[in-house]
Amino acid sequence: MEKLFLLFIISLLFSNNSFAMSEGYEKSFYNGCYPESKQYLGSEKAKIYCTCVIKMISKRYTDKNIDIITQKSQEYQLQAFNFASIDCNDKV
Repeated sequence: MEKLFLLFIISLLFSNNSFAMSEGYEKSFYNGCYPESKQYLGSEKAKIYCTCVIKMISKRYTDKNIDIITQKSQEYQLQAFNFASIDCNDKV
């Protein structure tokens, strides 16, 4: 699941917003998250999971932060985004 999560993060578009992830980033992330998660969680749970992860990451990181994080190692990326994956897994 961590590798899948990493794949979602890398698929983000590049734009800039000073307070949270932009709508473009959020849509891109959801479009990467939902199809893969649906295979493992089913349709409804995948919607809940992906929406949760996007909201949590958006509250913590801006588009610029995401761009910087995704240029670092996989281990660093997993560590940076793991909080959302863990919390949202508990909600589905």
